[in-house]
Amino acid sequence: MNLSVTEIMAIIAIGLVLFGGKLPEVARNIGKTMHEFKQGMNDTREENTEPEQLAESPEPTDENDESRPE
Repeated sequence: MNLSVTEIMAIIAIGLVLFGGKLPEVARNIGKTMHEFKQGMNDTREENTEPEQLAESPEPTDENDESRPE
């Protein structure tokens, strides 16, 4: 199915006429969905990295600590 540029432009124009009034609402919903998706990805990434950071960071030791019994 080969569509010429003129045919594609005509389809887009018809789509705008039919759905033009709903485009701001659709764009808003797409933006909200993308924001929620990114937030979920960041939350998941943070949940996965926190235990690794805790496991990799050694406990601070102070060899000159006088409160420890020898």
